[in-house]
Amino acid sequence: MGWNYAAGKGGAFGALIACFVSGILYTCVATIDSAVTSTVASAGGPYAQAKNTIGPLMAFNVGLFMTLTYLMLNAGDVLVAGQLVQIGAQQLGHDIPWQPFTVFFLAILTLLNYRGVLATLTVNFVITAAAFLSIVILFIGVKPWAPGEVLLHKDLLTPLPYGWIGVIAALHFGMWFYLGIEGTCQAAEEVRSPGRALPLGTMSGIITLLIAAAITWYVACGLMPWEYIGWDATLAPLSD
Repeated sequence: MGWNYAAGKGGAFGALIACFVSGILYTCVATIDSAVTSTVASAGGPYAQAKNTIGPLMAFNVGLFMTLTYLMLNAGDVLVAGQLVQIGAQQLGHDIPWQPFTVFFLAILTLLNYRGVLATLTVNFVITAAAFLSIVILFIGVKPWAPGEVLLHKDLLTPLPYGWIGVIAALHFGMWFYLGIEGTCQAAEEVRSPGRALPLGTMSGIITLLIAAAITWYVACGLMPWEYIGWDATLAPLSD
């Protein structure tokens, strides 16, 4: 979700270019983060880095920015989670409101954070593994070895509809393929050997995201027109 607006701005190929350009930039961010955090092994992550490299005022600004960012991101996540439950129930013939499920997911996530970082990281790991496995199963299910049977890239893929200006507009949303990988460094205080664990965890994370991003683009753009993907009201083309 979120990455699909790249297709609306630049077409399917524009979204793919945005995916790879953002992937290169995020790989750089992940490398820098893991290197710096191995030295500044603090659970603060970016604002701990800002405090050690620039000073308290910069740490305050970075911390405030991160707080606002994650507040908005979490609100968006729980809203979409509640709406996806509603969509699933409607497909089973039940008409239920999404609001109670949004509150339920928010309560569960709050409880996890209250329980501590180990519980939160463990659940995140399980959710990520399940999501990645789902994408791989979907990839196998659409039979990529038989072009034209399920995937219709030949019919659906078009040249850049808005030219290179559309690709530039798509870059803003290409980041959503990788959003959150920079949060890995916030676990610096929780590992035995930051110098070993952080680079290994961060780079294996970015590799996972690069693979998942490519598969997600390939499947979604082979099943639906890019115009629909780019302006899908549910924000979740894989669900559709």
